[in-house]
Amino acid sequence: MGQQPIVAAVIGATGYTGSEVVRLLSAHPLAQVCTVTSERQAGRPLRGACPWLASDLVLEPFDAESLEANVAFLCQEAGFAMEFLPALQRRMRVIDLSADFRLSRIDDYETWYGRPHTAAQCKPWPVYGLCESKAAEEIAAATAIANPGCYPTATLLALAPLSDLIDGIPVVDAKSGVSGAGRSKTETDYLFTELAGGFKPYGVTGHRHTPEIEQELGRRVRFTPHLIPAARGICSTIHVPLRAGAGRADVLGAWQSAYRDRPFVEIRTEGWPSTKEVQGSNRCVLAAAFDERTGHAVLVSVIDNLVKGAAGQAIQNMNLMFGFPEDTGLPMAGLWP
Repeated sequence: MGQQPIVAAVIGATGYTGSEVVRLLSAHPLAQVCTVTSERQAGRPLRGACPWLASDLVLEPFDAESLEANVAFLCQEAGFAMEFLPALQRRMRVIDLSADFRLSRIDDYETWYGRPHTAAQCKPWPVYGLCESKAAEEIAAATAIANPGCYPTATLLALAPLSDLIDGIPVVDAKSGVSGAGRSKTETDYLFTELAGGFKPYGVTGHRHTPEIEQELGRRVRFTPHLIPAARGICSTIHVPLRAGAGRADVLGAWQSAYRDRPFVEIRTEGWPSTKEVQGSNRCVLAAAFDERTGHAVLVSVIDNLVKGAAGQAIQNMNLMFGFPEDTGLPMAGLWP
């Protein structure tokens, strides 16, 4: 396209989301990763820490004052963005992949996360970056983006267009691959020998993605996540009480109206989607049925938790921030088998 690529820095490049940002940006025609950081592995080649990446970059320690980039992807653990995002956004665009700025009410953050928010006075507050629910102009004008969580992305893409149809509390039954727990986990819960052959719920009544979903929907939900013995993927099955007279056609119509011009949301009218078919892609596939006996719609939403649920959506936000077509450099096709 004849323009100079924007310069990207990936802060925390050896984790699952950080390395996925690097992988996806390596195929982006309008952006180039020039800085990758790791506190524990500084000085080591990135391909040594992440051998699946064909990169000649060398990991550096993070230095906020000397960092130079057009956009910084913050892929560190909770608390990092609180400390550094407010100053960084005065010098460059920032996309935070942690939960530090996803909740707009400080009280909600401190209640659900059980710790103080140390950047409560941050101005401007980062824009919540669920691309399909925000006008491109709002994201384009933002200096910083709070990239949504993976479970909320899958769930909100199904529920957000249905506000006029819902009559009651949606019940969200969601399953995620273990990569959603991050790369640095050392607890036995995340070992192959502990996971293989079964799956289980967790955070049954107090999962921290609940207030994020409720904030964006403007209504309460009953949310239960599960951990499945797979590397990637989220399947969110949602049971939604509909107002009298509404049915499957109304759900499909609301989705089609909301996502008519959005490249990454596919509405499936026959059959049920699998997480396997979206693996490696930035797509979300939606499907619905209606149970006339109970008056509930059953919605199914599948995404790759590391792509549409994290790194891919972050790059989609970057595209909108810099005025690129939102699908630039992002994969539509999944990996198979």
